[in-house]
Amino acid sequence: MSTFKWATFSNLCIAATLLRIVLLLYGEWQDANFTVKYTDIDYVVFTDAARFITQGRSPYDRATYRYTPLLAMVLTPNILLFRSFGKCLFALADLVVGYLIHQILVLRGMPPKQALWLDALWLLNPMVANISTRGNAESVLGAMVLGTLYWIMIRRFYAACVLFGLSVHFKIYPIIYAVPLLFLLDKRYGDPIEFPPIVWTYQRHCSYLLQRYLYDQNTRVEIHEPSSLRADASMRLSISQGSLGNQIRSKSRMVLRECVLFLTPTRIMFGAVSALTFFAITGLMYQLYGDEFMHHTYLYHITRKDHRHNFSVWFYEMYLAFDAPVAGKIIGLLAFVPQLALVTLTGIVFGKDIFFACFIQTFLFVTFNKVCTSQYFMWYICLFPLILPSTTIQLRYKGLLMILAWVASQVRKK
Repeated sequence: MSTFKWATFSNLCIAATLLRIVLLLYGEWQDANFTVKYTDIDYVVFTDAARFITQGRSPYDRATYRYTPLLAMVLTPNILLFRSFGKCLFALADLVVGYLIHQILVLRGMPPKQALWLDALWLLNPMVANISTRGNAESVLGAMVLGTLYWIMIRRFYAACVLFGLSVHFKIYPIIYAVPLLFLLDKRYGDPIEFPPIVWTYQRHCSYLLQRYLYDQNTRVEIHEPSSLRADASMRLSISQGSLGNQIRSKSRMVLRECVLFLTPTRIMFGAVSALTFFAITGLMYQLYGDEFMHHTYLYHITRKDHRHNFSVWFYEMYLAFDAPVAGKIIGLLAFVPQLALVTLTGIVFGKDIFFACFIQTFLFVTFNKVCTSQYFMWYICLFPLILPSTTIQLRYKGLLMILAWVASQVRKK
Protein backbone atom coordinates (compact mmCIF):
# COMPACT_ATOMS: atom_id res chain seq x y z
CA MET A 1 0.00 0.00 0.00
CA SER A 2 2.94 2.31 0.62
CA THR A 3 3.75 2.33 -3.14
CA PHE A 4 0.49 4.13 -3.96
CA LYS A 5 0.30 7.90 -3.52
CA TRP A 6 -3.42 7.75 -2.85
CA ALA A 7 -2.88 5.39 0.06
CA THR A 8 -3.31 7.79 2.97
CA PHE A 9 -5.11 7.51 6.27
CA SER A 10 -7.59 10.19 5.18
CA ASN A 11 -8.53 8.23 2.06
CA LEU A 12 -8.83 5.06 4.13
CA CYS A 13 -11.26 6.84 6.47
CA ILE A 14 -13.25 8.10 3.47
CA ALA A 15 -13.52 4.54 2.13
CA ALA A 16 -14.56 3.27 5.56
CA THR A 17 -17.18 6.02 5.83
CA LEU A 18 -18.59 5.24 2.38
CA LEU A 19 -18.79 1.54 3.29
CA ARG A 20 -20.87 2.35 6.34
CA ILE A 21 -23.09 4.81 4.50
CA VAL A 22 -23.85 2.15 1.89
CA LEU A 23 -24.70 -0.37 4.59
CA LEU A 24 -26.89 2.14 6.45
CA LEU A 25 -28.85 2.93 3.29
CA TYR A 26 -29.12 -0.74 2.39
CA GLY A 27 -30.34 -1.51 5.90
CA GLU A 28 -33.14 1.05 5.58
CA TRP A 29 -34.18 -0.49 2.27
CA GLN A 30 -34.11 -4.07 3.59
CA ASP A 31 -36.10 -3.10 6.69
CA ALA A 32 -38.77 -1.54 4.49
CA ASN A 33 -39.03 -4.35 1.95
CA PHE A 34 -38.21 -7.67 3.63
CA THR A 35 -39.66 -9.70 6.44
CA VAL A 36 -36.19 -10.44 7.78
CA LYS A 37 -34.85 -7.11 9.01
CA TYR A 38 -31.32 -5.77 8.69
CA THR A 39 -31.62 -3.95 12.02
CA ASP A 40 -30.55 -5.99 15.01
CA ILE A 41 -33.17 -6.73 17.68
CA ASP A 42 -30.85 -5.08 20.24
CA TYR A 43 -31.28 -1.77 18.43
CA VAL A 44 -35.04 -2.08 18.71
CA VAL A 45 -34.59 -2.64 22.45
CA PHE A 46 -32.30 0.42 22.69
CA THR A 47 -34.82 2.57 20.84
CA ASP A 48 -37.75 1.43 22.97
CA ALA A 49 -35.75 2.16 26.14
CA ALA A 50 -34.88 5.62 24.77
CA ARG A 51 -38.59 6.24 24.12
CA PHE A 52 -39.37 5.48 27.75
CA ILE A 53 -36.65 7.96 28.79
CA THR A 54 -38.31 10.71 26.74
CA GLN A 55 -41.62 9.87 28.43
CA GLY A 56 -40.10 10.22 31.90
CA ARG A 57 -40.27 6.48 32.55
CA SER A 58 -37.61 3.90 33.32
CA PRO A 59 -35.70 2.34 30.41
CA TYR A 60 -36.15 -0.98 32.21
CA ASP A 61 -39.86 -0.83 31.43
CA ARG A 62 -38.67 -2.29 28.14
CA ALA A 63 -38.28 -6.04 28.69
CA THR A 64 -34.77 -7.41 27.97
CA TYR A 65 -33.06 -4.00 28.33
CA ARG A 66 -29.94 -5.08 30.26
CA TYR A 67 -27.68 -2.06 29.85
CA THR A 68 -26.79 1.15 31.63
CA PRO A 69 -29.43 3.93 31.39
CA LEU A 70 -26.68 6.10 29.89
CA LEU A 71 -27.01 4.22 26.61
CA ALA A 72 -30.74 4.86 26.42
CA MET A 73 -30.17 8.52 27.30
CA VAL A 74 -27.56 8.93 24.55
CA LEU A 75 -29.97 7.35 22.05
CA THR A 76 -32.95 9.63 22.81
CA PRO A 77 -32.30 11.37 19.43
CA ASN A 78 -33.61 8.11 17.93
CA ILE A 79 -37.00 9.40 19.09
CA LEU A 80 -36.46 13.16 18.95
CA LEU A 81 -34.61 13.38 15.62
CA PHE A 82 -34.55 10.25 13.45
CA ARG A 83 -34.63 6.54 14.14
CA SER A 84 -31.19 5.73 12.73
CA PHE A 85 -29.31 8.26 14.85
CA GLY A 86 -27.84 5.48 17.01
CA LYS A 87 -26.62 3.53 13.99
CA CYS A 88 -24.84 6.64 12.71
CA LEU A 89 -23.33 7.15 16.16
CA PHE A 90 -22.07 3.56 16.29
CA ALA A 91 -20.63 3.87 12.78
CA LEU A 92 -18.86 7.06 13.87
CA ALA A 93 -17.46 5.15 16.86
CA ASP A 94 -16.04 2.65 14.35
CA LEU A 95 -14.08 5.47 12.74
CA VAL A 96 -12.89 6.72 16.13
CA VAL A 97 -11.57 3.24 16.91
CA GLY A 98 -9.77 3.22 13.55
CA TYR A 99 -8.22 6.61 14.32
CA LEU A 100 -7.03 5.40 17.72
CA ILE A 101 -5.55 2.24 16.21
CA HIS A 102 -3.60 4.38 13.74
CA GLN A 103 -2.37 6.81 16.39
CA ILE A 104 -1.26 4.04 18.74
CA LEU A 105 0.61 2.21 15.97
CA VAL A 106 2.43 5.40 14.97
CA LEU A 107 3.26 6.19 18.60
CA ARG A 108 4.80 2.72 18.90
CA GLY A 109 7.16 3.50 16.03
CA MET A 110 5.40 2.11 12.95
CA PRO A 111 5.63 4.25 9.79
CA PRO A 112 2.20 5.77 8.96
CA LYS A 113 2.09 4.18 5.51
CA GLN A 114 2.83 0.74 6.89
CA ALA A 115 0.20 1.21 9.59
CA LEU A 116 -2.52 1.57 6.92
CA TRP A 117 -2.57 -2.20 6.38
CA LEU A 118 -3.38 -2.76 10.02
CA ASP A 119 -5.85 0.14 10.17
CA ALA A 120 -7.73 -1.47 7.30
CA LEU A 121 -8.21 -4.67 9.31
CA TRP A 122 -10.69 -2.68 11.38
CA LEU A 123 -11.89 0.16 9.16
CA LEU A 124 -12.60 -1.99 6.09
CA ASN A 125 -13.64 -5.10 7.99
CA PRO A 126 -17.12 -5.99 6.65
CA MET A 127 -18.04 -7.79 9.86
CA VAL A 128 -17.25 -4.72 11.98
CA ALA A 129 -19.16 -2.40 9.63
CA ASN A 130 -22.12 -4.78 9.51
CA ILE A 131 -22.41 -5.13 13.27
CA SER A 132 -22.27 -1.38 13.90
CA THR A 133 -24.68 -0.40 11.12
CA ARG A 134 -27.16 -3.02 12.31
CA GLY A 135 -27.30 -1.15 15.61
CA ASN A 136 -24.89 -2.76 18.08
CA ALA A 137 -23.04 -0.46 20.48
CA GLU A 138 -19.84 -2.50 20.89
CA SER A 139 -17.71 -0.03 18.91
CA VAL A 140 -18.54 2.67 21.49
CA LEU A 141 -16.99 0.48 24.18
CA GLY A 142 -14.03 -0.24 21.89
CA ALA A 143 -13.45 3.50 21.54
CA MET A 144 -13.48 3.86 25.35
CA VAL A 145 -10.97 1.03 25.85
CA LEU A 146 -8.57 2.21 23.14
CA GLY A 147 -9.03 5.80 24.27
CA THR A 148 -7.91 4.80 27.76
CA LEU A 149 -4.79 3.09 26.41
CA TYR A 150 -4.02 6.00 24.06
CA TRP A 151 -4.36 8.62 26.80
CA ILE A 152 -2.15 6.53 29.09
CA MET A 153 0.48 6.48 26.33
CA ILE A 154 0.43 10.25 25.82
CA ARG A 155 0.28 10.78 29.60
CA ARG A 156 -3.19 12.28 29.79
CA PHE A 157 -3.45 10.54 33.12
CA TYR A 158 -6.64 11.88 34.66
CA ALA A 159 -8.52 11.70 31.35
CA ALA A 160 -7.50 8.04 31.03
CA CYS A 161 -8.66 7.30 34.57
CA VAL A 162 -12.06 8.90 33.99
CA LEU A 163 -12.56 7.14 30.66
CA PHE A 164 -11.59 3.80 32.19
CA GLY A 165 -14.12 4.26 35.00
CA LEU A 166 -16.78 5.20 32.44
CA SER A 167 -16.03 2.13 30.32
CA VAL A 168 -16.40 -0.18 33.34
CA HIS A 169 -19.73 1.43 34.15
CA PHE A 170 -20.86 1.11 30.54
CA LYS A 171 -20.14 -2.62 30.48
CA ILE A 172 -18.41 -4.29 33.40
CA TYR A 173 -15.90 -6.47 31.51
CA PRO A 174 -13.19 -3.77 30.95
CA ILE A 175 -12.37 -4.14 34.65
CA ILE A 176 -10.11 -7.01 33.54
CA TYR A 177 -7.72 -4.46 32.03
CA ALA A 178 -6.99 -3.04 35.49
CA VAL A 179 -4.38 -5.77 36.04
CA PRO A 180 -2.10 -5.00 33.05
CA LEU A 181 -2.72 -1.27 33.42
CA LEU A 182 -1.44 -1.36 36.99
CA PHE A 183 1.65 -3.27 35.90
CA LEU A 184 2.20 -0.73 33.11
CA LEU A 185 2.27 2.15 35.59
CA ASP A 186 5.68 1.21 36.97
CA LYS A 187 8.73 3.36 37.74
CA ARG A 188 9.55 3.63 34.02
CA TYR A 189 6.19 5.31 33.49
CA GLY A 190 7.07 7.75 36.27
CA ASP A 191 4.79 10.34 37.85
CA PRO A 192 2.61 11.67 35.00
CA ILE A 193 1.04 14.48 37.03
CA GLU A 194 1.59 16.58 40.12
CA PHE A 195 0.05 14.54 42.91
CA PRO A 196 -1.89 16.16 45.76
CA PRO A 197 -0.17 16.52 49.16
CA ILE A 198 -2.00 13.55 50.64
CA VAL A 199 -0.12 11.28 48.24
CA TRP A 200 3.25 12.43 49.56
CA THR A 201 1.96 11.89 53.09
CA TYR A 202 1.24 8.32 52.04
CA GLN A 203 4.79 8.07 50.67
CA ARG A 204 6.29 9.14 53.97
CA HIS A 205 4.18 6.60 55.85
CA CYS A 206 5.31 3.90 53.42
CA SER A 207 8.92 4.84 54.00
CA TYR A 208 8.43 4.65 57.75
CA LEU A 209 6.64 1.29 57.51
CA LEU A 210 9.36 -0.19 55.33
CA GLN A 211 12.19 1.15 57.49
CA ARG A 212 10.59 0.22 60.80
CA TYR A 213 9.11 -3.22 60.10
CA LEU A 214 10.00 -4.63 56.70
CA TYR A 215 13.71 -3.87 56.27
CA ASP A 216 16.78 -4.24 58.43
CA GLN A 217 17.61 -1.14 60.46
CA ASN A 218 20.69 -0.33 58.37
CA THR A 219 18.85 -0.55 55.05
CA ARG A 220 18.20 2.70 53.22
CA VAL A 221 14.59 2.93 52.09
CA GLU A 222 13.64 4.26 48.66
CA ILE A 223 10.20 3.99 47.10
CA HIS A 224 10.77 2.28 43.76
CA GLU A 225 9.10 -0.35 41.65
CA PRO A 226 10.13 -3.85 42.82
CA SER A 227 12.23 -5.64 40.24
CA SER A 228 10.49 -8.92 41.05
CA LEU A 229 9.50 -10.99 44.05
CA ARG A 230 13.06 -11.86 44.94
CA ALA A 231 15.29 -11.20 47.90
CA ASP A 232 18.93 -10.21 47.72
CA ALA A 233 21.74 -12.69 48.34
CA SER A 234 22.01 -11.97 52.07
CA MET A 235 18.27 -12.43 52.49
CA ARG A 236 18.36 -15.75 50.70
CA LEU A 237 21.27 -16.86 52.86
CA SER A 238 19.49 -15.98 56.09
CA ILE A 239 16.38 -17.77 54.97
CA SER A 240 18.20 -20.94 54.05
CA GLN A 241 20.16 -21.02 57.28
CA GLY A 242 17.37 -20.04 59.69
CA SER A 243 14.71 -22.10 61.34
CA LEU A 244 11.35 -22.79 59.76
CA GLY A 245 9.77 -20.03 61.83
CA ASN A 246 12.41 -17.53 60.69
CA GLN A 247 11.91 -18.57 57.10
CA ILE A 248 8.16 -18.01 57.33
CA ARG A 249 8.66 -14.62 58.99
CA SER A 250 11.24 -13.59 56.40
CA LYS A 251 9.07 -14.61 53.47
CA SER A 252 6.07 -12.87 55.00
CA ARG A 253 8.07 -9.68 55.38
CA MET A 254 9.28 -9.99 51.80
CA VAL A 255 5.73 -10.38 50.45
CA LEU A 256 4.46 -7.44 52.54
CA ARG A 257 7.41 -5.33 51.41
CA GLU A 258 6.72 -6.01 47.74
CA CYS A 259 3.03 -5.23 48.22
CA VAL A 260 3.87 -1.87 49.78
CA LEU A 261 6.34 -1.11 47.00
CA PHE A 262 3.79 -2.08 44.36
CA LEU A 263 1.27 0.44 45.68
CA THR A 264 2.98 3.47 44.17
CA PRO A 265 1.26 6.88 44.07
CA THR A 266 0.61 6.54 40.33
CA ARG A 267 -1.16 3.21 40.78
CA ILE A 268 -3.13 4.43 43.78
CA MET A 269 -4.28 7.56 41.94
CA PHE A 270 -5.25 5.52 38.89
CA GLY A 271 -7.37 3.20 41.02
CA ALA A 272 -8.85 6.02 43.09
CA VAL A 273 -9.86 8.27 40.17
CA SER A 274 -11.18 5.37 38.09
CA ALA A 275 -13.15 4.00 41.03
CA LEU A 276 -14.50 7.47 41.89
CA THR A 277 -15.71 7.89 38.31
CA PHE A 278 -17.33 4.46 38.27
CA PHE A 279 -19.07 4.83 41.62
CA ALA A 280 -20.17 8.41 40.92
CA ILE A 281 -21.91 7.47 37.66
CA THR A 282 -23.24 4.20 39.04
CA GLY A 283 -24.50 5.95 42.17
CA LEU A 284 -26.30 8.55 40.08
CA MET A 285 -27.98 5.87 37.98
CA TYR A 286 -28.97 4.04 41.17
CA GLN A 287 -30.54 7.20 42.54
CA LEU A 288 -32.58 7.54 39.35
CA TYR A 289 -33.65 3.93 38.83
CA GLY A 290 -32.95 2.05 42.06
CA ASP A 291 -32.64 -1.72 42.38
CA GLU A 292 -33.86 -2.44 38.86
CA PHE A 293 -30.78 -0.63 37.53
CA MET A 294 -28.43 -2.80 39.60
CA HIS A 295 -30.27 -5.99 38.71
CA HIS A 296 -30.58 -5.50 34.96
CA THR A 297 -27.22 -3.83 34.35
CA TYR A 298 -24.94 -5.95 36.55
CA LEU A 299 -26.48 -8.66 38.73
CA TYR A 300 -28.53 -10.24 35.95
CA HIS A 301 -25.37 -11.20 34.06
CA ILE A 302 -24.02 -13.17 37.02
CA THR A 303 -26.92 -15.62 37.15
CA ARG A 304 -27.92 -15.40 33.50
CA LYS A 305 -28.78 -18.69 31.79
CA ASP A 306 -28.93 -18.61 28.01
CA HIS A 307 -28.93 -21.74 25.85
CA ARG A 308 -29.58 -19.99 22.55
CA HIS A 309 -26.11 -18.57 21.86
CA ASN A 310 -24.17 -21.61 20.72
CA PHE A 311 -20.83 -19.82 20.20
CA SER A 312 -20.23 -20.29 23.91
CA VAL A 313 -18.18 -23.28 25.11
CA TRP A 314 -20.78 -23.62 27.88
CA PHE A 315 -23.69 -23.83 25.47
CA TYR A 316 -24.41 -27.56 25.75
CA GLU A 317 -24.04 -27.69 29.53
CA MET A 318 -26.35 -24.67 29.85
CA TYR A 319 -28.81 -26.31 27.48
CA LEU A 320 -28.95 -29.58 29.46
CA ALA A 321 -29.36 -27.81 32.79
CA PHE A 322 -31.67 -25.04 31.60
CA ASP A 323 -34.79 -26.41 33.32
CA ALA A 324 -32.92 -27.49 36.47
CA PRO A 325 -33.02 -24.47 38.81
CA VAL A 326 -30.22 -25.59 41.14
CA ALA A 327 -27.89 -27.27 38.63
CA GLY A 328 -28.37 -24.43 36.14
CA LYS A 329 -27.31 -21.80 38.69
CA ILE A 330 -24.34 -23.88 39.82
CA ILE A 331 -23.09 -24.32 36.26
CA GLY A 332 -23.64 -20.63 35.60
CA LEU A 333 -21.52 -19.66 38.59
CA LEU A 334 -18.82 -22.30 38.00
CA ALA A 335 -18.35 -20.94 34.48
CA PHE A 336 -16.77 -17.85 36.00
CA VAL A 337 -13.96 -19.83 37.66
CA PRO A 338 -11.80 -20.71 34.61
CA GLN A 339 -12.74 -17.44 32.92
CA LEU A 340 -11.65 -15.16 35.75
CA ALA A 341 -8.63 -17.30 36.67
CA LEU A 342 -7.24 -17.26 33.11
CA VAL A 343 -7.99 -13.58 32.61
CA THR A 344 -6.24 -12.60 35.85
CA LEU A 345 -3.25 -14.87 35.28
CA THR A 346 -2.61 -13.64 31.73
CA GLY A 347 -2.97 -10.05 32.88
CA ILE A 348 -0.18 -10.62 35.40
CA VAL A 349 2.09 -12.72 33.16
CA PHE A 350 1.88 -10.42 30.12
CA GLY A 351 1.32 -7.19 32.05
CA LYS A 352 4.45 -5.49 30.70
CA ASP A 353 3.11 -5.76 27.12
CA ILE A 354 -0.14 -3.89 27.67
CA PHE A 355 -1.66 -4.45 24.23
CA PHE A 356 -0.92 -8.17 24.05
CA ALA A 357 -2.13 -8.59 27.63
CA CYS A 358 -5.42 -6.80 26.86
CA PHE A 359 -5.89 -8.80 23.67
CA ILE A 360 -5.29 -12.22 25.22
CA GLN A 361 -7.40 -11.30 28.26
CA THR A 362 -10.30 -10.27 26.04
CA PHE A 363 -9.96 -13.32 23.81
CA LEU A 364 -10.08 -15.63 26.83
CA PHE A 365 -12.91 -13.68 28.44
CA VAL A 366 -15.06 -13.97 25.30
CA THR A 367 -14.11 -17.61 24.69
CA PHE A 368 -15.09 -18.73 28.19
CA ASN A 369 -18.06 -16.40 28.61
CA LYS A 370 -21.43 -18.00 29.33
CA VAL A 371 -22.96 -16.03 26.46
CA CYS A 372 -21.10 -15.40 23.23
CA THR A 373 -22.50 -13.69 20.15
CA SER A 374 -20.84 -12.27 17.05
CA GLN A 375 -20.70 -8.71 18.39
CA TYR A 376 -18.57 -9.88 21.31
CA PHE A 377 -15.77 -10.61 18.85
CA MET A 378 -15.46 -6.85 18.31
CA TRP A 379 -14.09 -6.61 21.86
CA TYR A 380 -10.83 -8.20 20.75
CA ILE A 381 -10.86 -7.43 17.02
CA CYS A 382 -10.18 -3.77 17.83
CA LEU A 383 -7.03 -4.86 19.71
CA PHE A 384 -5.84 -7.32 17.07
CA PRO A 385 -4.10 -4.78 14.75
CA LEU A 386 -2.09 -3.52 17.73
CA ILE A 387 -0.43 -6.87 18.45
CA LEU A 388 0.30 -7.98 14.88
CA PRO A 389 3.54 -5.96 14.58
CA SER A 390 5.04 -7.95 17.45
CA THR A 391 4.20 -11.32 15.84
CA THR A 392 5.82 -13.25 12.99
CA ILE A 393 2.51 -13.93 11.22
CA GLN A 394 2.72 -13.26 7.47
CA LEU A 395 -0.61 -12.15 6.01
CA ARG A 396 -0.04 -13.73 2.60
CA TYR A 397 0.14 -17.31 3.83
CA LYS A 398 -0.38 -18.15 7.48
CA GLY A 399 -2.36 -15.01 8.24
CA LEU A 400 -4.79 -15.55 5.38
CA LEU A 401 -5.27 -19.18 6.36
CA MET A 402 -6.00 -18.18 9.95
CA ILE A 403 -8.52 -15.56 8.83
CA LEU A 404 -10.34 -18.07 6.62
CA ALA A 405 -10.39 -20.62 9.45
CA TRP A 406 -11.80 -18.01 11.83
CA VAL A 407 -14.51 -16.96 9.35
CA ALA A 408 -15.42 -20.60 8.68
CA SER A 409 -15.82 -21.20 12.41
CA GLN A 410 -18.49 -18.49 12.56
CA VAL A 411 -20.77 -20.25 10.08
CA ARG A 412 -23.72 -21.77 11.88
CA LYS A 413 -25.48 -24.89 10.78
CA LYS A 414 -29.09 -24.19 9.90
